[in-house]
Amino acid sequence: MKKLYPAIPLLVLALLVGGWGVHHFAERRLEAGIADFRASLGPDASFSYATARPRTLARGAHFTAVTYHNPAMTLTAADVRLGGLTGNNVQGERIGSLVLRDVKVMTPDSTISLDRVALTNLVLPNTARATADTARPLGFDSLVLDRGTFNNMHLAIPRSQTDVTVGHMVVGQYGTGRSSTLEMDRLATQINLAPTRRLSVEHIRFDGPDFAGEVASLIQSGHLIHESHAQTMDLKKVEIDSTHPMLQIDHVATSRTSTETEDRMDTTLTNLTIWSTGTDNPSILNAFGYDHFTGNIHASSTSDRNASRVRLEPLTINAPDMGNLSMVAELDQIPFDDMAIVPETARIVSAALTWEDHSLADHVLASLARSRDTDVDTYRQNLFATLNASDDAPCAPWAASCNPRPITRSRSRCAR
Repeated sequence: MKKLYPAIPLLVLALLVGGWGVHHFAERRLEAGIADFRASLGPDASFSYATARPRTLARGAHFTAVTYHNPAMTLTAADVRLGGLTGNNVQGERIGSLVLRDVKVMTPDSTISLDRVALTNLVLPNTARATADTARPLGFDSLVLDRGTFNNMHLAIPRSQTDVTVGHMVVGQYGTGRSSTLEMDRLATQINLAPTRRLSVEHIRFDGPDFAGEVASLIQSGHLIHESHAQTMDLKKVEIDSTHPMLQIDHVATSRTSTETEDRMDTTLTNLTIWSTGTDNPSILNAFGYDHFTGNIHASSTSDRNASRVRLEPLTINAPDMGNLSMVAELDQIPFDDMAIVPETARIVSAALTWEDHSLADHVLASLARSRDTDVDTYRQNLFATLNASDDAPCAPWAASCNPRPITRSRSRCAR
C-alpha cells in the first residue's frame, strides 16, 4: 500500500494535465467552429457574444449575450446552449440540443420575443454558403427538426397594430415529407385598429400536415401543396369578441383523408354561439328578430378535385332556439386552387333538406311582414293562400309551414 503513495501525485498531475489538454482542445475547436460559422454568414451579417465556453469533449458550447444580425433581421438571446454537434455544411449540420433563453427576433415589420426555445435534433442541410454579395439562406424549407418547444411567445406587428401571444407551443417532426404535429396552448390575438378585435383559443392541435413541404411550396410557387395523407385538427374554447361578444365555440374537431383526386372531410362544431353585430351594423340575425345563434353543426363532405365537385352527406345544424336542419347537397364549379372565389363560381346541382322548426318560421314571416308594412297574420294568410294554389308540388309542404297550425317538419328538393 505504501508503494502506491508516490504514484498518487503523478496520477493527480496526469488528470490535471489531461483535463487541461481536453479543455484546451475544446476551446481551440470552439474558436475554429465560430470562425467557420462567421465565414458562412456573408459580408452583411454578424455574430457576437459576451462569453463562450466549450462543453464536454468539444461537442457543444455555452454562449451568453448573443446577437446575430443581417439586413433582414436581428436576433438576440441572453443565453444559448448547444450540444451534440455533428456533421458539416455538405452532409448537414446537426445539433442534438439547442436551448435559447430570453430571445428576441426583430425585423422591419415585426418583433417576436420568447422566454425560452428548446430544439431537439435540428439539422441544417443547406449546402449553399455565403458569397461576396449573397448571404447564407435561412432554409426554413429544408431544415429538419424532431421537436421544438417555445414558451411565452409574443409577436407584435406595429403596421397592422396586431399582437399575438402563445403561452406554450410544440412543433414535432418538422421536415419535408414528414407528417408533422403542432400544439399550442393559450393562443390570443388582438387587432387594435378600431373597433378592436380579439381572438383566443385555449388549445390547438394539428396532426398530419407536412408543414415543411407547405413552406417549400409557398417559397417556390406561391401555392400550398395538396397533401394526400390523413390530417386532424382539434380546437378548444374558441372566442372572438370586440366591443361585445361575437363568436364562441366549445370544441372544433376536423379530420381529413385524401388521395390525389379526392378529399373526405368530417367537421364537428360543438356549442357554437354567434351574436349579432348590434343595431349599428345589423346582421341577418337582427333581421329575423334574434340577437344570437346557438347550436351544434356537423358536416361530412366528399370533394372530387378532377370534376370540381363537392358533395355534402349530410350537413346537420341543431339549434334548440330556432330549429334543426339536415341537408344533402351536391355542388359543382368549385375552384379548389382558389377557394376564396367559391361564392362566385359554385353552383347547386341538387339538394334535399329536412327542417324541424322551433321558432324560425314565425320570425321569418314577421320580418317579411314588417318589410312590407303588413300585419303578420294578414301576411301569413296571403302567403298561405298563394302557396296553396301553386302547381309546384315542392311548395306544398312550405305552404303548410305558413299555416297558423303547429308545424313540426317540412321538406324541400330542388335540382338544376
